Amino acid sequence: MENNTIDVRQLQEFKDDRFKFSVSSRNLQPGMDIITYLKLTYIYCNLEQIENVFGNTDFYSGLYGGYAFNLRYALTDEHVYQLNGRGIALALTLTNHFFDAKSYKESKSLLKKHHKKGNTIICTNDTLALQLRDDFPEYHLRASVIKNLNTLDKVCHALTIYDSVVIPMDKNDDDCFIRDIPNKERIILFGNANCGYTCPEKSCYLGLSQRNAGKPVQAACSRGRLPRLEQGTVFFNVKKFAEMGYSHFKLVPAKWK
Repeated sequence: MENNTIDVRQLQEFKDDRFKFSVSSRNLQPGMDIITYLKLTYIYCNLEQIENVFGNTDFYSGLYGGYAFNLRYALTDEHVYQLNGRGIALALTLTNHFFDAKSYKESKSLLKKHHKKGNTIICTNDTLALQLRDDFPEYHLRASVIKNLNTLDKVCHALTIYDSVVIPMDKNDDDCFIRDIPNKERIILFGNANCGYTCPEKSCYLGLSQRNAGKPVQAACSRGRLPRLEQGTVFFNVKKFAEMGYSHFKLVPAKWK
């Protein structure tokens, strides 16, 4: 295992035109212009490199996962319009662990509204992904990091269901694994990472899925319960990964020290 992180003084490497980024809307503030948000939050890359923005819209869905739904911080129709005007697509985070017919039916208006080529649905549940493949074939389907695709067998299986897959951020330090992954043009690596990089359990994902699905919440963040190395935001050596054949990366808002 190697440490493939870089110093913040090397962030100019992210502006390499070969790279395309999928970025989080997580820190979008109420009333904030989405283009301003992108320029401020991802100042170390060019706007033209951002291929999609992932998050929740202001249409609630029980299929949302990853983060608790909060209407005040959701992507609005105006945000989506602004993104489309810059050639940036929408990626909906339907990453809930659980799938049921009721939540799917209640989400159909949301799915129909944004169903067009270029937009992405990010999934954790394979049953949902297969249903979307049949009902909404224009969507690009992405396997979420929550699936923890940390072996070649898992990655190869996911590639039979999804158009692209996200590799867990901690696997960025496993050169042998990263080098051996097939279909690198369909793989998304983390370009940076926060607490998930060193988290030993990642139990928060399940707890948030339970909350969004209206189930009893039986899982929560493991901080304070399990020891981990606190590093803040780390940035990965995207230049090295590009030399291995990768060009698609996922970015989250940095927590600057």
